Amino acid sequence: MSVCKSAVAANFSAAATTYEDHAAVQLPTARHLAESLPPGFVPRTIFDVGCGTGVLTRQLTHRFPQARIAGMDLAPAMINTCRAIWPHPHVFLCGDAEDFDAEGNAFDLVTSSFAMQWFADKPGTLARFAHALSPGGIFAIAVPVAGTLPELNDAHNTALGRPLAALDYPTADAYVTWMIDIGLIPIHVETQPVVAHYPNALEVLKSFKAIGATFHGTTKPLPPRDIHRLTAAYETAFKQPEGVPATYRVLTLIAHR
Repeated sequence: MSVCKSAVAANFSAAATTYEDHAAVQLPTARHLAESLPPGFVPRTIFDVGCGTGVLTRQLTHRFPQARIAGMDLAPAMINTCRAIWPHPHVFLCGDAEDFDAEGNAFDLVTSSFAMQWFADKPGTLARFAHALSPGGIFAIAVPVAGTLPELNDAHNTALGRPLAALDYPTADAYVTWMIDIGLIPIHVETQPVVAHYPNALEVLKSFKAIGATFHGTTKPLPPRDIHRLTAAYETAFKQPEGVPATYRVLTLIAHR
């Protein structure tokens, strides 16, 4: 998946005020990630990679109220949101996690929810943050993997004659391998579908914009005619009594040093 960092930052900044109202998959995923951390593990220092508006940060502050949290995100407006909610001793940095310098840092927990898919060099970024772990520290991520949004992909293929290239996510096994390759030991590996339902297919597409996600990459947005064809194919194939589904295949992966 080709990613334009400046476009990602602009899109997510624009969605800072609407993100959590439309994060129907991201919210339960962050909660599940926090709940999946080992019993008895009480980190004093935490780094939240790609913290956004603090969906995962909120779960962490509730579970570990004595911990100091550092968060990083590419979107300035989202970082400002976190700074307003969680002042000192927590720290939120606006920057590219792929440029993070781990030298001199030691966090008991490095974690990330629904952010890793945006990194161009995923194994390199995992390795970079593994260096920021203290001895015995834990690295915990939740990330969409191969098989995410199959309804959208199938509708795109039916309506426009090609799959949606932006949905070419790595497999869960790839993330596990990358963790092992950087010297971490997986202790919890779980892949499960997380489904959100919408009144119609157009609302599915609108929900992506409301959270700052875009699947256009470096190409131009679809013209109205193609959007109509896409949404029609989506509803014809997948509409259910409870609405139109959008299914994410989500990996929860926890490893320690």
